[in-house]
Amino acid sequence: MIDRERFDAVYLQGVAEVMARLPEDWSSLSKHNVGWRKGQFDQEAYLRASAERYWRAYAILDASGARTVLDVGGFLAAFPLALARLGYEVAIAERYDYYGNALDAIASHVKASGVRVIDMDFTEPSADLAAVRGRFDAVTCMAVAEHLAHSPRALMENICAALRPGGSLVFEVPNLAYWPKRYALLVRGTSVLAPIADVYHSEIPFTGHHREYTISDARYVVGEAGLEVLREETFNYSIDTRQLWNRLKYAPAFLLKEWAEIIMLHCRRPPGGAR
Repeated sequence: MIDRERFDAVYLQGVAEVMARLPEDWSSLSKHNVGWRKGQFDQEAYLRASAERYWRAYAILDASGARTVLDVGGFLAAFPLALARLGYEVAIAERYDYYGNALDAIASHVKASGVRVIDMDFTEPSADLAAVRGRFDAVTCMAVAEHLAHSPRALMENICAALRPGGSLVFEVPNLAYWPKRYALLVRGTSVLAPIADVYHSEIPFTGHHREYTISDARYVVGEAGLEVLREETFNYSIDTRQLWNRLKYAPAFLLKEWAEIIMLHCRRPPGGAR
């Protein structure tokens, strides 16, 4: 396992490459979620802060002994790029044509960097799983499930199909019970859901957050898929702790795991196969 400094260097290089290949016009990227409009959402800051999330996912992959990894819904693909450069055999399942031609440069760069691109939406039922069935030691599903307006069952079934018996899943979702959201709801009456303006002005289907998860929700979903939870962790990555007031106001997010920002589960497909 490499150290955090080395991981960050590799990952942030991927972030720089991705940002350099984003189009000037973000209209097709934000069509179904206006919260992604250029100037309204700082994609680079989000990706850079996400080094914490991906470092934790990498640590799980390393501990599992996985060598072949499928990243489901990786979108901008900075993490798959990092994994490929760290010696993993990596594939990404993504429907890039959903965004028109906006991400063509990123998709081409990902392929040229040794990451296999599988043109498949894992959130939909699929009869054709030949390209993925039982082929991967591990699957990462990072910040995907909360975007679904429907059951996550198809997503989980497709993930289980892609995993080899005994293979690992890194399942990550934002925590609905995140303390700053509770604080905003209780003190200011602010909804914990996606801003209504973003929902109202986005084209159908809205692709923002439909249903964030609690820890028990996450456990339930992976359990129903027939996966075993080997380890669970919660953490924060976007609170600016340099400000004393933030440290005091949001202290419960650091003191209680149920109120942290992110839920990450390390799951395993049983050696005999998931149901």
